[in-house]
Amino acid sequence: MSVRGSLAIGNVPTVYYLKRSIVEEALNGWMLAGGAAVVTLLATGWTHVKSLYSQIAGRVVVRITTSGYQADAILLYLKHHYTASRFGPRAYVGWKLFVRPRKRVQLVSMEIAPPSGRLYWRGWCPIWVAKTKDGLGDLEEGLQAADYDYQTITITFARGTIDPDKLIIDATQFFNEHVRGYESTGGRRHSIRFIHGTAGNTAMVTVKPKSGGGCPTSNSDIRACLGHRPLEWDFRDFGVDPDDDSSAIAKLSLDANALDLVQEAKRWRETEDWHLERGLPWRRGYLLHGQPGTGKTALARALAEDLDLPVFVYDLATVKNDELLKAWNQMLSEVPCMALMEDMDAVFDGRKNVAMQNGPGLTFDCLLNCLDGVQRADGLMVLVTTNHLDRIDPAIGQPGSIGSRPGRIDRVVTMGTLDGKGRRKLAERILSDWPGWTDAVCAEGKDDTPAQFQERCGRLALQLHYGDRSETDTPSIPLSVEDHSWANVAPTQPA
Repeated sequence: MSVRGSLAIGNVPTVYYLKRSIVEEALNGWMLAGGAAVVTLLATGWTHVKSLYSQIAGRVVVRITTSGYQADAILLYLKHHYTASRFGPRAYVGWKLFVRPRKRVQLVSMEIAPPSGRLYWRGWCPIWVAKTKDGLGDLEEGLQAADYDYQTITITFARGTIDPDKLIIDATQFFNEHVRGYESTGGRRHSIRFIHGTAGNTAMVTVKPKSGGGCPTSNSDIRACLGHRPLEWDFRDFGVDPDDDSSAIAKLSLDANALDLVQEAKRWRETEDWHLERGLPWRRGYLLHGQPGTGKTALARALAEDLDLPVFVYDLATVKNDELLKAWNQMLSEVPCMALMEDMDAVFDGRKNVAMQNGPGLTFDCLLNCLDGVQRADGLMVLVTTNHLDRIDPAIGQPGSIGSRPGRIDRVVTMGTLDGKGRRKLAERILSDWPGWTDAVCAEGKDDTPAQFQERCGRLALQLHYGDRSETDTPSIPLSVEDHSWANVAPTQPA
């Protein structure tokens, strides 16, 4: 056989495998192209697939989403009208609340709706409630000044078993009636909320997502947790005593200027319709000034308690413009209420923000826009305190028969030392068991501030209570504020 014939025969396997390789590559290419086309088709049509699935599922089940106070209303309504399943995950939270049987603030454990969801039953109708991270678009975000922790929940049930609109309406009505008439609140609205911001924070601020069931605005306000189940205690054990009708203002010793302010504030609170009928703005602004210890904060707190006003305490040194505006708008949704700004001179010297040296802080113009802006503020009482009236810009307010800036600050009130009547009222209350000391302590403390005079009376009462001084002692003994001898006296049993 020739060499040429041998090569031809030897190339047969080579040609075969070469053709086979070409075919395999072509097939693999078509398979890859087909797979890519399928993936592209699925990705393109996935939205339509989900929409179709939702349409089909929507004919069988109903799923609604609600947030904020409406979510609280739903949870409260389910707690009282449905039976929670005993199976599935459980979640608990601890809050610091005032417990009346213990007469103090302590940790209270409560069961809350678990994030993974819970099944509720009413007869044979089941309803599934779960928390979700899908917030509603109109909820505020990233505001550390917010006092309320919003939550979003989804409610799922079989179509035809529950009317969604009726569920929302019934839950809303029940929430309003239940909170207004609940034993532990006594129908009262008074609470204290502290508004802080992020100004001056040079570290990286990580905003915690709003999730959970809200939080009490103060240790005596339980309205935010009515939808939860307390362990060991009942809701009637929490908060202030609804039967306690004592006046906070009556416990203070006030001079004529302060008493006149109290009378005016009470009349303002009672004349909403009268103001609106005459086209007068139903709002008041007060600037309290005086040296430390004259009772500015005590008067503000007592006014809010007796007038049943929620108090929003603004830490102006820490809030930025956007934070103040958002918090202010949120506050106006809860009028009538009080906006309390303490020690204004420590934040603004005139129009300069002296509390913020580095970074953006609150501007004076933004503060003025909140105090007297275009937004209606009927039902708002603004109360500003300062130790140095000369540092307050006239645009806020200055003394005068009517006030230099009505609509912002309507009245400037001087808080000074107590007069004789005020000292006697305070002394008689504290030294009620030792009336023979009243004249002496009133004379000795004629130059005291209210805080100093209260300390003087309290210190003497403790000395008499523990036997360091006798009721038969001469009342003219000087009552030096530096006298600490009573602190080391062993307690004795009261008579």
